[in-house]
Amino acid sequence: MALSHSNIEIITKCPIEERTIGSYPAFLIDPCILPLKKLEICTVEGFGKYKTVMLSSPQILPHGHYARLIIAHLTTQISRRPELPSYVIAKSVSDLFQQITGQDSISGGTYANFLLSLERVFDTTFTVVPTNKSKDKMRRRGFFAEADNLLNSEYGIGHFNAKYKQVLYTPSSSFKALIADDKSIIPIDLRFLQLARAKDIVLAHDLYLYLIRRGYGRERVGFVPWVTLHKDVFPYLEGLALSRFKRRFLHALDFILDCHPRSGISVDKKGKGIVIPPNNYLLRGRGG
Repeated sequence: MALSHSNIEIITKCPIEERTIGSYPAFLIDPCILPLKKLEICTVEGFGKYKTVMLSSPQILPHGHYARLIIAHLTTQISRRPELPSYVIAKSVSDLFQQITGQDSISGGTYANFLLSLERVFDTTFTVVPTNKSKDKMRRRGFFAEADNLLNSEYGIGHFNAKYKQVLYTPSSSFKALIADDKSIIPIDLRFLQLARAKDIVLAHDLYLYLIRRGYGRERVGFVPWVTLHKDVFPYLEGLALSRFKRRFLHALDFILDCHPRSGISVDKKGKGIVIPPNNYLLRGRGG
């Protein structure tokens, strides 16, 4: 897909100045379990260090790239105005497509895939189950502190209604409660997610979110070995041989670092994993 001029500028302007800093739910990262390719599955489960996340749908689960963009857009609306019961998020569904994807023009194939993902995102329910060892630690760090009673139960993100000249989004009380606390969401650059989708770089969405999640608010350098990345962080790629996973991973990492050259993220000198510095610069592009 050819990128428009505005999309090329995504990596050269500071997102803070451009007001394109958005939010993404922390409970949907580590593990990142939305499928990045079309899979005929209705449920998926991922086991992370702090929690188990389960997603299910009466239909097939939505495709990861569009689903992440949609979820990020909805989460951003709530985090910016948490006091509102509902949100007018677009003038029409086609306008919503352009806002979420950053595309100036609409093509039949991409628009149809977006509509399918939109429908399936709202059909999908989630369950978050903290591990016994992590409950106290998660509460001390602020995760789910306001929503402990929502854990271990199945919830959706709400519903949307497209009327004449407006698309209205009403979040579920459970989804809103889970992201109401600033520590339960992470800041992201929405334009980078749009660029990763336009470039169709496999793993770029998940890896970008994961790297921000690991570096955000930390005070010490972190190290994650390849085995952990392969089996725990990206469980839907567990069937890939480790060597193939590394190639895909490094291709996505090169793309991310090209857009964020000051991030400080690197493969360790012995080649055993990746090094993630605290408070990395993944929220700023080349010009940030």
